[in-house]
Amino acid sequence: MNISRPSFESCLLVAPADAATRGFVRALHEGGMAVLEREPGQPSLALGRTGEFTAVAWFVDPRSASAPLAIVELASAGVPVIAVHAQGSPELIAECLLAGADACLDIDADARVVVAQIRAVLRRRGAYDGAPAEASGLLQVGDLTVDVDRCEVQRAGTFVALTASEFRIVEFMARNSGRVLRPHEILNAVTADYEYLPREAQDVLKVYVRRIRRKLEPTETEPQYLVTVRGFGYRLEGGARLHPASATAHTA
Repeated sequence: MNISRPSFESCLLVAPADAATRGFVRALHEGGMAVLEREPGQPSLALGRTGEFTAVAWFVDPRSASAPLAIVELASAGVPVIAVHAQGSPELIAECLLAGADACLDIDADARVVVAQIRAVLRRRGAYDGAPAEASGLLQVGDLTVDVDRCEVQRAGTFVALTASEFRIVEFMARNSGRVLRPHEILNAVTADYEYLPREAQDVLKVYVRRIRRKLEPTETEPQYLVTVRGFGYRLEGGARLHPASATAHTA
């Protein structure tokens, strides 16, 4: 079965509600991946098989036999799957790998290890084939270029001077270009030492959005790049002007 890859990197994390997933999710966010969390069950398995996610991370509980079976089904469908465990035994890790997991990760693993391991899985799976610009550290969104290695942004070849925080926001949105991102999702992906609540994040991100637009947009009041989808969040576009009849974007 051939799985069509999404245009942005995302991970479906399937874990029980009481699993300590916060650090693992933050690690994925720091690696530029959007994360959707779901509890184990047939609906999550069906969602993982759709191919809507770059990878699926499935929490393995040694007290349950369902997780290895889920890994078998996902692997059979051609989905990159990572088994996630809390101090798993060698027997459990071996069982997951034999079931078809591409890798096994401790849920408390260092963020650098999490990101490197998942990217290694995706490289082996060919997820970066045909995308030399991104692999080399360049993210291209229309006429917007985000150079991850040099921490620089250019608009149609013109350098845009951003602060470190502003750059991290633009980089994360570029990795998820075209997708509507909620304020708390953006801020929690680029902030290492604080967890924003949804209501709080709205006000904080509005400040950043205004600052970024002053530097990025040709006309701040008519954003073509960092646009607002009212009632939902923000989306990074490639610079094309919206037609009035179909515009859903408004300034913050």
